[in-house]
Amino acid sequence: MSLSRNSLASLLSSSEPLIVHHWDADGVVSAVTTASFASGRADFMVPPLTYSPPMSFIDEVARRAAPKDLIVVADYNVSGEFLAALVSRVKRPVVVVDHHVATYPRLPNLYYYNPAAEGDPDGIWPSTAHVIADALGFYDPLLIATSIYGDLDEEAPRNPVFRYYMDQVGLDPETDANIPRDCALQIWGAEAAGEVEVLSRLAYELTYGGVDPCQAIMSDPRLTTLRMRAEEEVENAVSEAVRGMSRIGKVAVYSVELSLRVSGMVARRLLSRADAPVVALVAREAMTGASKIYIRGDISDPVMIIKSLRSAGLRASGKSQKGNNVIVIDVGAGSPSEALQKAITLINSS
Repeated sequence: MSLSRNSLASLLSSSEPLIVHHWDADGVVSAVTTASFASGRADFMVPPLTYSPPMSFIDEVARRAAPKDLIVVADYNVSGEFLAALVSRVKRPVVVVDHHVATYPRLPNLYYYNPAAEGDPDGIWPSTAHVIADALGFYDPLLIATSIYGDLDEEAPRNPVFRYYMDQVGLDPETDANIPRDCALQIWGAEAAGEVEVLSRLAYELTYGGVDPCQAIMSDPRLTTLRMRAEEEVENAVSEAVRGMSRIGKVAVYSVELSLRVSGMVARRLLSRADAPVVALVAREAMTGASKIYIRGDISDPVMIIKSLRSAGLRASGKSQKGNNVIVIDVGAGSPSEALQKAITLINSS
């Protein structure tokens, strides 16, 4: 069932939730914002680093949810099949809040609030944390700005929603953008290293630790060390990818082997230096043994392309936003060639 913003706020205000949140900066900030508003003490879980988690994860969610009255799935753009399995197993209301292109099954006890489910051409829903903050009217402006920078990267200062939150704390969206940028990159370092336990504890620490959240993030030596490793990996990966670039129509195609989960950031950096309007990065991640295709740029009608790829049986997700059009295809352990060709054909013909 689709929720209105008022019904979402009403539901969360009287809850003691288990929050299952995505592993990036937006996911962490979404969890902190939700937990800070809820009347009861929240618990937090970060899924395994996949959008097809095993049944054992659903069993663990059910176990952790036993003393709670509600499960919130924040910024985790998982399949309808997973949501159906989760609802069936936990026997509790499951509330999904997101800003990705998505469709949701109609099931008892499944509720969702996603104003960007069919796309966001004006860029007014740049992060799930903003979706939550807008509905609740309760938030830390700098944290929400951090979530937006984490998703938009260098496009953030041009986004009106980002500028709104920066204005609220008296910061210039252009000259002070390094503040939310650095907070977002600290969290990204842990995401890149696959430190699920660090990220799970982080949301709890930021919510209940009694310290300014961004100050806590920036002063955490674990996050700083992980960020430095990830930034070095991105620099090396970009250099490797550029050497093997090929052009197919309006798409510049790159491939790279990665030891850390930095494909999204590598694709951003490649787009910033490419002479093509769209980049497609085929990345094999040693951490998971799986391949991923990350596509960014001036993509016409990303929603149509994502739906077409899903209809072809591919695990495709992404966003259709002003300044942030992205398509991600999780290939898994198989060959990415067929998925890449389908995506490039759709992009070049649109």
